[in-house]
Amino acid sequence: MFSDPVVGGDFFGRQAILDLLVKRAKALRSGYRQNVAIIGHQQMGKTSILRQFLHLHPDPETLAMYVEIKLQALDYFVDQFTRALLFQVLIQKEKVDSTESLENLAAKAAPLIPKTVERIHEIAGLLKQRHAEEAYSKLFALTSIVKEETGKNCIVILDEFHRLGEFGIRSAFSDFGKRIMVQKETMYVLASSSFSASRKILAEKLALLFGNFERIYLEPFDFGTSFDFIDKGLLPARIPRPLKYFLAALTDGHPFFLRTVVSRVRELAAAKAEAEVSRQTLAETLAQLLFESQGVLYQYFLTLISPWMRSDVRGSQILILVELAKGKSRLKDIARAVNRGQKETSAQIKELMEYELVVKTGVFYRFHNKIFKFWLKEVYEKKELSLLGTVGKREEFLSSMDEKFSEFETLLGMDPSDRLLSLFGSFQNDLVEFGEKKRKLPHFTEILKTEPAANPVRGSAREIIARGHGRCWVCKVVEEKAGEKDVLSLVSGPKKSGTVPTRVFIALGGLDENAKLLAKEKKIFTLGLSRVNLLMDVYGQSPIMNTYRECDEAKKLS
Repeated sequence: MFSDPVVGGDFFGRQAILDLLVKRAKALRSGYRQNVAIIGHQQMGKTSILRQFLHLHPDPETLAMYVEIKLQALDYFVDQFTRALLFQVLIQKEKVDSTESLENLAAKAAPLIPKTVERIHEIAGLLKQRHAEEAYSKLFALTSIVKEETGKNCIVILDEFHRLGEFGIRSAFSDFGKRIMVQKETMYVLASSSFSASRKILAEKLALLFGNFERIYLEPFDFGTSFDFIDKGLLPARIPRPLKYFLAALTDGHPFFLRTVVSRVRELAAAKAEAEVSRQTLAETLAQLLFESQGVLYQYFLTLISPWMRSDVRGSQILILVELAKGKSRLKDIARAVNRGQKETSAQIKELMEYELVVKTGVFYRFHNKIFKFWLKEVYEKKELSLLGTVGKREEFLSSMDEKFSEFETLLGMDPSDRLLSLFGSFQNDLVEFGEKKRKLPHFTEILKTEPAANPVRGSAREIIARGHGRCWVCKVVEEKAGEKDVLSLVSGPKKSGTVPTRVFIALGGLDENAKLLAKEKKIFTLGLSRVNLLMDVYGQSPIMNTYRECDEAKKLS
């Protein structure tokens, strides 16, 4: 365990998700049941959200129980589930210790909910008799019996729900799904930190059921939220804008990494009595966490690659990860770099994807964890894969960090449209994916940026025209939040001679709802900041920074 859930005053952001959970909980009391599934990669803060919800919104008219599925043992899960349910019934009547045994809790609850306690004893007996399938099926019926006896609805929060399939129950998800369908008085909040496993379950095993679920994909913090987190976390010290932006980009807004780095920066700045965080302090912090072998993040990343570090494991998975970190993103380039055939390399990449270290975006392979990519390239390769004593010294790491700060500050001073010119020049008829949608990025041979007519309202707007091999993109770039008039200006712009252009609206500050609808109606290809930076990532370029909160904290899964 590298981090504990954050609850109370230390909890930060995620207000949109908390508001949604509260809204659904209130609707349950009114007779409307809407289940929710929250899915995100490891250490993204999913458990903190669930516990913060329970912490801030206790409801005496509802029984809200939380169960984390930790072990591949049905008897342990049954014990945790039944204890959690009994505890919620009792805590509204008397003071009770959450560590009490099931036997004690059942004895105390028997006068209040005799039928429920009787069923719990029946389930325990079935487990002892090795009737696991029947015990599992009856377990999820308990909330209906509690409703009958108490008149209270239940909210069942199952953390790491994908592990239901690890209990050895033949029809674990179908039985669970059937029970959910008929339990209108019980709201389920399912959460998982295994993105690929959860998606597979939703698509294959619970496809019909999960059409009735509100599915949320937990995103990292957007830049604006990350900046606020950094500012608050460093108080009373301040941090210069370039260093703050660098830190947001390095961590990619990932709550665990942000919290870990910011906390250590604050400690080091306080020890030096710095009113403003210096470059040296940030570099030393990153060295302590990422470079030194006992650093928290160094050790965390070692655990991620540990399955392929054993002496009995064969394969080039670690070399593949390093080459990916160095910028090789296509299969043929990766295979050539590790001196293996494409079939063998593809199989090993697939394994890395199953471990959720690598994701595929069209023809590209990439990391969803940006700071892990940084560690592989700047630390692990130089310390562990280079000739002994030639590289990998702490002084060199500190020096390289200072250079990176300078490079990043230069990028911050560039016009975003100039950054986009470089991005467009990297396209090679590559196929990419945005969610469920695929798009080919043409190979452009001519890319021009034009200045629009003077516009006091939208002075930062730019136009880019890209042509090549019979394809043409006419793009408008707007840094602020865009509205209908901005989209209309692209539609009603002067007609270009020759090839019918693809009109592309690049909204670095996002679009309002009317602008989104209009763009969809006019079949305009839209690129928000998150999509632009996805492309920047797969083409090996640093992200474009924008303080506007373009992204929601939660996005519905497509």
